Amino acid sequence: MMKKFACILLALVMVLSLAACGNTTTNDNPSADGEEFDPSAITLTWCSPIINHPVLRCCELGFIDACKELGYKYQIVGSENVDYNEANAAAEAAAAAGSPAMLLWVGDEVAVNGCSTLYNDYGTIVGGPHIYWEEGSVPGLNFCMACDPATYGKDVADFMAERLEGKTGSIAITQATFTANEDAAAAAFKAEIEALQAEGKLAGVTVLDPMLEGAEDITESTNVNASIIQANPDLIGAFSTTGSGPVTWSNAARKCGKAAGDLCIVAMDYTADNLAEIEAGYCTAIVAQPLYDEAYQGVYYLDKVLRGEKVDYWTLLDAPLVYAGGEGVHDPATYATILDRVQSDF
Repeated sequence: MMKKFACILLALVMVLSLAACGNTTTNDNPSADGEEFDPSAITLTWCSPIINHPVLRCCELGFIDACKELGYKYQIVGSENVDYNEANAAAEAAAAAGSPAMLLWVGDEVAVNGCSTLYNDYGTIVGGPHIYWEEGSVPGLNFCMACDPATYGKDVADFMAERLEGKTGSIAITQATFTANEDAAAAAFKAEIEALQAEGKLAGVTVLDPMLEGAEDITESTNVNASIIQANPDLIGAFSTTGSGPVTWSNAARKCGKAAGDLCIVAMDYTADNLAEIEAGYCTAIVAQPLYDEAYQGVYYLDKVLRGEKVDYWTLLDAPLVYAGGEGVHDPATYATILDRVQSDF
């Protein structure tokens, strides 16, 4: 009888121990001290260095939709002038005012420092959409959610190789900035072209070294790309790793007297202006980074962490190529609903 009682007692102790282990949390939150969790009492924050950019508006829409679904209050803060210092100050002000969790556009070392400050000074839960950082490299970053630039860089090379089969000439690579994401996409693109050439494909095709076209001024970037066309009369294609690329390269082609389809232009992001260039025939394809999804799903991750649950540090999302005649996720019309809402909601 005593033996049976001891077994029951041991089993009870084990159950209680497991239950205690399962309730560990990674951040202070309203549910950690036994209070009933109430999302309506919490304000989540979106912070980026250029809040009015069409690309960021797609992200912000996903952020807002998820906040509404889960019952959170929300705010959008940051800079309108690609200023990470200003964005950091806005994020810190939001944290100081009581926002316990946010999605932060961690695009460079300045933003990395800002993320660390949020964590060290305020205990803020921070999720990083759009850009991958190796786990542990950004103190205070709870998770990253984005597509892989190395993957889509390779995909763009394979796509352009099919479109340029049998042609000779040069291909340009342009970037907004020399940041980790854009560098990775450009490097993967060039490496895949070289790999295809080693297989005997794309003979007579040269990939130019990456050049900066910038991101803040469409006219200035157009002029930069036009100068690339003029300096390389054998140019047959261009890969731009920035969201302004479909417009700046299409405008540059027009400025240099190129007809629609003369250049194979592939660039980033499903904004309304970018998709219009596909319809016009100047932009051959765009990479549909998961702008809406990374912010939408990011809010659900913040919700889990606030409730004391664990989330994966890295979540990989798809970035399909979108082009005229494509089907499903490759069809420009697939993104019309999001863009219509961006147009109406902002």
